[in-house]
Amino acid sequence: MKFSCEVVQHLHPLYEAGDLSLSVKGEVEDHIKGCEECRSIYKLSKGEEYDTSNSSRRSTHSSVKILLGVISVFLLIILLNFYQSQRNQVFSAYDHIYKSAEDLEQIIEATPDASREELRYLKDNYFQGMYEGVERLTLSLNWFEKQRLKSSSIYVNQQSFYTALENLHARKSDGRWDEIDQKMYDRLSGYAGEYRKEVEEDYKKFNHGYSSYFQTVDVRDLSMPIEEINKHTYTYNRFHQLPDQVKPMDDLELKKRIADFLKVDHQHVKVDKNEDDRYRFTIKRHDIEGEVDPFSGYPVRMDDAGSPTLKGELLDVNEIQEKASSFLQRMYGEDKSFAIEYLGINVNDSSNVNDQYYTFGYMPMFGSMRAYAFSDQSNRIYVDARSGEFRMMNSLEEVPIHHGFRGEGIENITAEEGSELLKDKVENEDKKLVEKRKYKWFDSFFIYSSTSGGFVPVHAYGLSDQDSTWRYINMENGKEEHLYVKD
Repeated sequence: MKFSCEVVQHLHPLYEAGDLSLSVKGEVEDHIKGCEECRSIYKLSKGEEYDTSNSSRRSTHSSVKILLGVISVFLLIILLNFYQSQRNQVFSAYDHIYKSAEDLEQIIEATPDASREELRYLKDNYFQGMYEGVERLTLSLNWFEKQRLKSSSIYVNQQSFYTALENLHARKSDGRWDEIDQKMYDRLSGYAGEYRKEVEEDYKKFNHGYSSYFQTVDVRDLSMPIEEINKHTYTYNRFHQLPDQVKPMDDLELKKRIADFLKVDHQHVKVDKNEDDRYRFTIKRHDIEGEVDPFSGYPVRMDDAGSPTLKGELLDVNEIQEKASSFLQRMYGEDKSFAIEYLGINVNDSSNVNDQYYTFGYMPMFGSMRAYAFSDQSNRIYVDARSGEFRMMNSLEEVPIHHGFRGEGIENITAEEGSELLKDKVENEDKKLVEKRKYKWFDSFFIYSSTSGGFVPVHAYGLSDQDSTWRYINMENGKEEHLYVKD
């Protein structure tokens, strides 16, 4: 018996459910073999049963693919617009940087012979434009450029650069210009020229039509002259030397130096270089860590995180001051002298309220005169008031203690003579001012001078007792000195 198409199609659900007898199922399959219309319904192929939802799923799948394609195109457009906007910001940033690169050359060239007022004007205008341009550029770099920037710097250290210009100007105007000053001036001029050329090349490639969008910022080449300027201003201000004339201690020297005053095995000392050219150190089997100046080997910060003594009577402060003095001599050397002053308990320290640390300020002494720091700051050392054990210390970066600080100042210039020298200088500076400035003497002491690159004895003169108005005349040669200030 042969089934009609109508019967075969009517039996389709029973066939799918497996409810047909073998004879009927055989008839249905025989019919399907010879009927295109019914076969398309049953869709039997190599044992794969026909699924009426396949067509619907294929349609849904195609719709999803189309949707994903639209979303991908949309995201691509957003990314392209973002990249275009980012590159446009780079183009804009280079407008500022190009101008500041030209200004950098001009300000260095003008420094030795400019007036004090002209120098101040040039500095203020230069940094205003440069920092705006560099900040814009930094924010608009792409991901790859930012990764390269992590190990570089495209910022001039403003304070250090300012100070170097002032020192070059001061030494030229008062007749102290020497070979170091000339080399410093020549190198700063050279690095500023290299920087301008690099900026000029970048400026051209980022202002070249649509091809500019495919250009990248060569961060390393842009940063190299700036980093050299920063290195030179640092060593010039601190030592009155160039970088190749001042060598930091190597790791082994630093380890031995630290181990010597802490009385530990140098093999237990670990040192790691920080980003700011200082070294962090830790002591194995001890709770001591800190930072050390690689040029002197003296610590600039040190902490003993061991457990403080929380119970018991406080020891006599004079007895503890003697211990602090002994520790300083062990750290800096027996031939060094310090003015030590008791400041109180836990001064400027956030230790637990139960911790009791006697706080002492200390500054280098030169005969009967002590060193002075801006705002009359001092180095600090903290000693456990109950046990007499060292706890921590901090030294001022503005007063970098080094091996050569000893001796006495020779007063070739009295305070009265220094006043007259400064008066003549100020009168010349104030020629165009309606209100003339009048300085008076306040004190005499040692300062760490960035103009001479070390400790010098000075007379201090000010418009008031606020030391922000003070100026310093070297009592040995009558020349003006500037306080050392680190960025």
